[in-house]
Amino acid sequence: MSRLALYLLGAPRIERDSVPVGVDTRKAVALFAYLAMTRQRRTRDALAAFLWPEYDQTSARATLRRTLSALNKALAGAWLEVDRETIGLAPGSDLWLDVDAFRSRLAQCRTHGHPPSESCPRCLAPLKEAAELYRDNFMAGFGLRDSPDFDEFQFFQSEGLRRELAGALEQLVRCYAAARDFGPAIQYARRWLSLDRLHEPAHRQLMLLYAWSGQRAAALQQYRECVQVLEQELGVAPLEATTQLYNSIKENRTPDPTLDFGFWILEPGSIQPTKTQNPKPKTQNHLVGRATEWAAMLDAYNRISDKGHVLALLGEAGIGKTRLAEEFLGQARAKGAATVTGRSYEGEANLAYGPVIGVLRALLDRPNSEQQLENVPVQWFSEAARLVPEIVAVRPGLPTTPPLDNPGAQSRFFEGVRQTLLATCSGKHPGVIFFDDLQWADTASLDLLTYLVRRLDGWPLCLILAWRNDQGQDNHRLQQMLGGAQRSGLATVLSLPRLSQLEVSDLVRSAVDAGESNNADAHSSSHALVSRLYSETEGLPLFVVEYLAALAKGQQPPGGDWALPGGVRDLLHSRLGAVSDTGKQLLNTASVIGRSFDFDTLREASGRSEEETVSGLEELIGHRLVVEVGTVEHTPTYDFNHEKLRTLMYEETSLARRRLLHRRVAEALRARSSREVGATPGVIAHHYMLAGNEAAAAEHFKLAGEQARSLYANAEALSHFRTSLALGHPDASGLHEAIGDMQTLLGEYGAALSSYETAASLL
Repeated sequence: MSRLALYLLGAPRIERDSVPVGVDTRKAVALFAYLAMTRQRRTRDALAAFLWPEYDQTSARATLRRTLSALNKALAGAWLEVDRETIGLAPGSDLWLDVDAFRSRLAQCRTHGHPPSESCPRCLAPLKEAAELYRDNFMAGFGLRDSPDFDEFQFFQSEGLRRELAGALEQLVRCYAAARDFGPAIQYARRWLSLDRLHEPAHRQLMLLYAWSGQRAAALQQYRECVQVLEQELGVAPLEATTQLYNSIKENRTPDPTLDFGFWILEPGSIQPTKTQNPKPKTQNHLVGRATEWAAMLDAYNRISDKGHVLALLGEAGIGKTRLAEEFLGQARAKGAATVTGRSYEGEANLAYGPVIGVLRALLDRPNSEQQLENVPVQWFSEAARLVPEIVAVRPGLPTTPPLDNPGAQSRFFEGVRQTLLATCSGKHPGVIFFDDLQWADTASLDLLTYLVRRLDGWPLCLILAWRNDQGQDNHRLQQMLGGAQRSGLATVLSLPRLSQLEVSDLVRSAVDAGESNNADAHSSSHALVSRLYSETEGLPLFVVEYLAALAKGQQPPGGDWALPGGVRDLLHSRLGAVSDTGKQLLNTASVIGRSFDFDTLREASGRSEEETVSGLEELIGHRLVVEVGTVEHTPTYDFNHEKLRTLMYEETSLARRRLLHRRVAEALRARSSREVGATPGVIAHHYMLAGNEAAAAEHFKLAGEQARSLYANAEALSHFRTSLALGHPDASGLHEAIGDMQTLLGEYGAALSSYETAASLL
């Protein structure tokens, strides 16, 4: 069969054996592109309604038939599989799609063993190929005026691919900057910036690259371009981090680039020189905020005699369950106890007994395991060999085990595993087995764990079980497993809370003492740092540790906005992985509304029905991404579980989508304020301004100023009036007069006189 190539990055085109294929109609191109992108068979009715929504079913199917005929003719009858009811790509057909090739290059970088937010030298080649494949936006210049569903499909594909390209270009800049090859780095950075001219991190990267390459004037000009575009598009000034970097370059204090591929100095606000000579070793963060839990764990372990005990650690992702358990394992090992860890992994719920197999193999690798296994009776040892066949090497000639479909076979199998674990974990002190991430455990492993937990009486062993309770999984099996042990006093359940500000202070102090004991400035500024850290992380331990690591490397500025560290971003992405498309759309909309949002505004701005909004919110609450906080004005109100989650969702929403959502939010709030006591005009004005509707924003900022003036909030009123004037409100004379009134009340008489004179001159 000939080779067919479909190019969708840029103006769509089809080539067969490098020869262009002409297709008569745009709908035929749209149909083939849709089938190629989705890779699924579709019913004729669904495709007809998708491409010809204004037609009735009979006419739409007839038009689809004619379009299919034209497409099949152009493709010489190959590459499509068509029957009476469904249409799809022919299985095994040799179809090359540039979108697939682009994404496969990016996927190669995820196999190099580093986090997705980082890059390595091996990433360079696939990233360059991916950038070359991306000729233009998805199906650029193509559209169907009479098919809004296809236009929406095209829009979301285009936005997703643009985000992927932006990430690839950012990584390319990292690679070239780390190698001090600034020419290509600047080219890729300019292309990255062209995707979104309002993206300040890209402006900062270019400023640094220009400065590093000796183009100081170009670096300063880049800052001026940033100021201009932000003023024209949003009416705002650059972030403090951008201005700090500008001042640093202007004063010849440009930071030196680093050659570390895992860390890039181009993080926002890194304007202080970074010393890469003699780097300090990474220090272990002090375990803080867990004194109560630690005492409970030690007390339970010390009480183990002839009865075992279960320690269950529950909490959200990043709360420190694994860290606490590992500290406890270290304490037990120091006493001479046998310890071992088994872990479940996301996406491996269909691998039976995965964590148990890991535990058995780890025990086999211990130096004295063969001697301990000699004490296991032969019939039980044979049962354990079902899971780990290499056990046979320890004791050759084991008898054949009966099939598992015999009565009582499962109980014999479970008992064999239990006896093997008991033998290998026995000793002067009770052994400790840690099963981590049980929220992803397979059903068979849970059955075996239930068997073990129910037979702790007479078995001096400590089982530590940890699982996340923030992903909406049904943890009924795990809770049920603990029920009997809790009633018997053989289980301790510990739910780990977030750190308080005092505990964050303790963690910061330990980091400063370990890494900067000779730096007096670090100690003097730690109080301000603690307050800032607690505000940024809200006490989530992993976030605190990630931010401290970024600060230690100079990746975060002492002032200004802090960028999300890679570990924080990866954790948040992992929590979003199981959320449905509807849930993510609601999260995107909520991130535009703000940290807190109400049901009615969310429903109206998202465009979802009442039932869809309720179902989506229930899903998000189940995943502990949002929490219900009560009712305001008789409508339910919700809050993001963490501000950084809202920040991530907002940052990863395209500018066009953000503007659309800000406009919808403003209109929803305005409609409600006309019916009842609703949002203040200042909130509505803010959303209109971010939506790019300066006329509406100017009008509502004026209303906000008048409202603030009536409440004697003179400084706020002055700010609102000035913003309204800057946005081009037609009543300039009236606003200057109002500004003069506020300045008079604030005692700024000279400025007030100037405002009155300006108002008079405009009459």
